[in-house]
Amino acid sequence: NGNPTASCYTYIDNLFIDVIPSCPKPHDLTVSDVSASSVTLNWNPMGTESSWEIAYGAYGFDPDSTTATIVTTNTHPFEVQNLTNATTYEFYVRAVCGGTDHSYWSNAVTATTLCDGAMSLPYTENFDSYAGTVYNDPNGIAPACWTTYGTNPTYGAPHITSSGSYHYAHSGTNCMVFTCNSSGSKAYAALPDFDQPLNTLILNFWRAMESTTQGELTVGYVTDLEDFDNSYVVVTTIPSAANPAGDTITVDFTSANVPANGNICFRWFKESTFYSCCIDDINVTSDGSAPVITDPTVATAAASNIGQNNATLNATITNPDNVTITAKGFEWKATTGGTYTQVAGTGSGNTFTASLTNLNPSTNYTYKAFITYNGTTTYGAEMTFTTLPQGVDPCNVPTGLHTTNIENHAITIAWDADANVESWNIQYRVANSGALSSATSTTNSYTITNLQGNTDYEIQVQANCGNGNLSDWSAAITAHTTNVGIENWLENSIVLFPNPAREYVDIRIDGDVNVTNMEVFDVYGKLINTVNVIDNPTRINVNGLADGMYFVRVTTDKGMVTKTFVKK
Repeated sequence: NGNPTASCYTYIDNLFIDVIPSCPKPHDLTVSDVSASSVTLNWNPMGTESSWEIAYGAYGFDPDSTTATIVTTNTHPFEVQNLTNATTYEFYVRAVCGGTDHSYWSNAVTATTLCDGAMSLPYTENFDSYAGTVYNDPNGIAPACWTTYGTNPTYGAPHITSSGSYHYAHSGTNCMVFTCNSSGSKAYAALPDFDQPLNTLILNFWRAMESTTQGELTVGYVTDLEDFDNSYVVVTTIPSAANPAGDTITVDFTSANVPANGNICFRWFKESTFYSCCIDDINVTSDGSAPVITDPTVATAAASNIGQNNATLNATITNPDNVTITAKGFEWKATTGGTYTQVAGTGSGNTFTASLTNLNPSTNYTYKAFITYNGTTTYGAEMTFTTLPQGVDPCNVPTGLHTTNIENHAITIAWDADANVESWNIQYRVANSGALSSATSTTNSYTITNLQGNTDYEIQVQANCGNGNLSDWSAAITAHTTNVGIENWLENSIVLFPNPAREYVDIRIDGDVNVTNMEVFDVYGKLINTVNVIDNPTRINVNGLADGMYFVRVTTDKGMVTKTFVKK
């Protein structure tokens, strides 16, 4: 800057040094010309190779797994053919430099093939094959062949969401969210055309609503996908229930006053102030056909109450369609030289236990849970535990768990210390959510960070007395993080320029924000580029993009922000 006394700084992070690869991986993998059965891929070779392998599969697949489909080509661009319509795929490419010398796989790109006629039945959609965004992303995407519309520009049309304060999923991580925030605003989501008449269809779905008094969810049909407001007809109104745990709803379209032609459609309507509703696990069948039934599963859980001569075995059942379970229990044995013995499980709901007695001290045992339904027995994974040595007392359950400080994205907890405890395990999750996170502390207090603002969390603590001697988990406490406008702060901390752009756009990150992912999408929600974030600002080359509107989705440790730019 011309001033010899000025201070200048350069920062580097995540430095990795390795030998130069003999076969460098291709860069800048892109997808174009998407049809119902094919896509075209292109990339920049970084070496002298003349052959490449392309791996593709369902969104989130491992290119080195047996589920990957591999094709070899000597040219690029390359058209991948024989794909299934209305399906999301993920693609990788690597260089073949001769013999067994292959490069690493490139970064992945995704594409959803176009629709091709009416969908066959039964039809299911759980939204997990797509990249979801935050619940309030106005540029979020809908599933293939769905049509969405909303009158609220702030929160956008209904879209697939994977995170945020009002994101409620039943299975997996994704769901579809509807949000309205102004007087009379509406949000519609219409399902695809099916190969059976509308008035023969039966719809099942799961829903969760933020409030019992704000917002109305109806299910009906629409006869003109370009005019939702005038062609939407209500078939049923879903009673409101403020229950993030949700419930399953059935809507019968076989009534005599439902026409044969039309699309099943959801509508969320709000009088004032914003409120949200989420749906998940869509299932459409034809009248008289067998519904899609999900078989129940059982998960073996960690043993508890482990003493010198006793232990309690635990398990959890997942049974979304309430299939009748005729038996449940455990098979257990001494790990070395033992033979399995079966013991019945007790308990109501989705959890059950069994108590073992007359065990030997200092002995390792193996066990697995089982359930029986429709004449079929299925097992959970094998797990082990070790009884305590003779004369060693069980580890006591921590007491006095409480919060000492609560912030927007952090909760500090403390509990009573007990003698002979080496450390404590902490587990926590969003209230009524199945995904647990864990941590360890060597003192009787801990600050849990990177939490969502304005959200309820359930927290438990477990004592570790050493040598595998663990207490049971404490009773859970619930704490609610504060709301200080983190989303607006994060939005203002990420700046995109220039806009409109001709050759490049820069993404500048202000403040204490760490970027974990940066992606570019077109207006149809198709992933164009996954950006390697090294510098701040990060420069994205857009010279090769067609003129039009694009979106940059920036994922950070504080949340997700989507920026819009126009390429000219």
